[in-house]
Amino acid sequence: MTYAILKVPQGCVPQKTDLKEFEALAEKSPDDIVAFFRDDINAGKRILGQSYNKRYTPSTFIEEVDGGYQVGWYDNSRHYIQRFTDFAEAVADYILFSFGRGRLKC
Repeated sequence: MTYAILKVPQGCVPQKTDLKEFEALAEKSPDDIVAFFRDDINAGKRILGQSYNKRYTPSTFIEEVDGGYQVGWYDNSRHYIQRFTDFAEAVADYILFSFGRGRLKC
């Protein structure tokens, strides 16, 4: 599958705290990022944990909801939410969004 990137919503700034190990990955194509997380589910789980452990706002987030995942922006409420059934796609969207590269378009 070929994935496209949507623009980062206005007012959302990169939020890459505790994601240093994924900095080089964030520069790859969306297809490569999704493939990486399909191959390494534990890396995706670390990212999910990183998001759950955030204690600051505004920030990007990824969370498990209703048998799927949602990724968005939190600034005292949730904004710009995208929902995913595929974990690798959700984590890829979170990485792209967190590094200010854009949003995954499926």
